[in-house]
Amino acid sequence: MQLRPRGLTAALLISAAGAVPALASEELLKNTCSTCHTAEENGLSRISGQRKTPEGWMMTLVRMQQAHGLEISAEDRRAIVQHLADTQGLAPSEAAPFRYALEKDPNAQESFDEPFASMCARCHTGARGLLQNRTAEEWALHMDFHVGHFPTIEYQALGRDREWYKIARTEIAGYLAEQNPLETAAWTDWQAAEKQPVAGDWVVMTDLPGIGEAYGKLTVTGDASPYQVSGEFMTADGTAHPASGQMNLYTGYEWRANLDIGGTAYRQVLALSEDGNSLQGRQFDRSNDALGAPLSGVREGAGSVILGTVPSAVPAGEAQVQVVGTGLDGLDSSSGEAAANTYGAALSLAAEGNGVVTFSTGGAEGQIAHYTSLDSLKVEPEFTIARVGGGSEEGPAAVPAYFNAVGMWNGPDGEAGTEDDVRVGRVEAQWTVANAHEHAAHMKDTEFAGEMQASGIFAPAVAGPNPDRPFSANNAGELRVQAEAMGQQAEAMLIVTVQRFIDPPIR
Repeated sequence: MQLRPRGLTAALLISAAGAVPALASEELLKNTCSTCHTAEENGLSRISGQRKTPEGWMMTLVRMQQAHGLEISAEDRRAIVQHLADTQGLAPSEAAPFRYALEKDPNAQESFDEPFASMCARCHTGARGLLQNRTAEEWALHMDFHVGHFPTIEYQALGRDREWYKIARTEIAGYLAEQNPLETAAWTDWQAAEKQPVAGDWVVMTDLPGIGEAYGKLTVTGDASPYQVSGEFMTADGTAHPASGQMNLYTGYEWRANLDIGGTAYRQVLALSEDGNSLQGRQFDRSNDALGAPLSGVREGAGSVILGTVPSAVPAGEAQVQVVGTGLDGLDSSSGEAAANTYGAALSLAAEGNGVVTFSTGGAEGQIAHYTSLDSLKVEPEFTIARVGGGSEEGPAAVPAYFNAVGMWNGPDGEAGTEDDVRVGRVEAQWTVANAHEHAAHMKDTEFAGEMQASGIFAPAVAGPNPDRPFSANNAGELRVQAEAMGQQAEAMLIVTVQRFIDPPIR
């Protein structure tokens, strides 16, 4: 069975529509894995000494298929991942620092101390190594695994300049055993904690790349994974984007959903709060995970909660604003009229000049800026990468980059770009790209690397040798992404690089 790495997270953690879900159980695990893994006091050898995220366990099972010939149905595989994630997963606090790797955040930048940075984070994210807990014996065996499966690891850059295996065995294994041991108080407490059922109505807020800021409501039904999800997302102009699909809940808080939203397939990688009343994470296009945005949510009926507003800021004058949240009856606003609705409260404004409207109810507070001018502009993210792609049926698709322009006011010091600046919110901007430096200009990167779209999405060029470039170079390049709005300008750095040919669920 041949699997495409890009689809593992999106497809394998959710059972196919209409398929009968297998029962997640210790018996199924033993029946599937005991041919190679022997029974021990605490379970099966090797398996019992590890804890991982759902993606981590899925990667292990797929490796068993690809490297060791394991034959298993998609339904049984999902059920085993469910069982292992529920019984040998990570506590919310253990996964929290590294969720960017699970969410495939294209703008996350890591920083780790030595020697972990060079020994581990040079080949994959440091998060991948730290999103698992093991016994000291298992961490030592993990070092052996690396040399066995990747024998050239000692001869690669940052490997051949040191005794890699010796350092891995004598320093890294011990460091990880202390940093991420199998048994922790956080995991013991989470296993014992009472968990609220996930079924119910959730008010959510996010951004649909190329479409705009959005809010909505998702209804979860069912008693166990896979749950059914239905609802809709609304944009600021009132357009509805129906949503439907399935969701698996792992470890009591790990929300993984595949949804169709207005005809586009999306993936949600979210985490429930420990009290089960809020959601936080990232939602992205399943065909290209670079096109995504943070998503926050709150359980309907969980008291008075304000997630934010759509739009996030408005030009001065008359405007309709959705205050997104729950329990917002009687919302008191410093300007305009508010009326509760199914997504929180609708706020009608008629504001002049630059200013901020505040609103509150039941202890929940929020605000929205209205503006006639900006003191400065900011491009988010300030630095990211895109990847050329396509050009063949087998090669990876191009990976775009998504930018937003954010208006700013000077703070009390009267200077732009300082810590006391006031964030106004997202504003409409005109987008262009420029060569990042002299060599980029010489290589004509703006001409070959791709094009900037009016939506703020940069679309990279096709991959492969280009005879129109010096030395038939690939269409990589280094660009400055420029935004202009209301007389203000800002820019960000964009590296357009080569394809990623291996793309596992945790990079």
